[in-house]
Amino acid sequence: MEMLPEIAVRRAFRSLSGEPLPEESVVRMLEAATFAPSCFNNQPWRFIAVSDPVVLEKVRAQLPDGNAWARSAPMVILAVTKPSLDCRLDEGRDYAFFDLGMSTMNLMLQAVREGIVVHPIAGFNPKKVKAACAVPDDFVLVTLLICGKQGENPSLSDWQLEREKGPRQRKPLSEVVSFNSFPV
Repeated sequence: MEMLPEIAVRRAFRSLSGEPLPEESVVRMLEAATFAPSCFNNQPWRFIAVSDPVVLEKVRAQLPDGNAWARSAPMVILAVTKPSLDCRLDEGRDYAFFDLGMSTMNLMLQAVREGIVVHPIAGFNPKKVKAACAVPDDFVLVTLLICGKQGENPSLSDWQLEREKGPRQRKPLSEVVSFNSFPV
């Protein structure tokens, strides 16, 4: 058996074309997100796909210079949830965040199938992005998903270009996995 091709080839590329994404591809990506498992099937994820030029510019304005490459993307998807939408278990196990992560991965894998790059980022002003998209205060904006077709981006820094074109870097399995007990 081999790894699923979408998992094997997925990369968080930064060189994105500004060309609009096919609507049918975006709908399939978002629908794939809804097929993720969730605690008691609560489906606590909420996604806001932003492609309207006015709203998109408000979101882009909240990206720091380190994520300037993302300003050329034709779509940004906000991934939001709130703990009360899902199982809240002992020891701080608010399952909404785990379920949102699984849903986001489904979206990303479908994007690979569609020929679309989805690069999640944490570097942005969450309060101002939420305001730009009318996200209620009690929701947590966990990540922005920068979406686009692969293209050229002359504004990438040297280290970004190196990561873009270099081999995929992953920690060895022995560093992150153990069997039967901790430590890893």
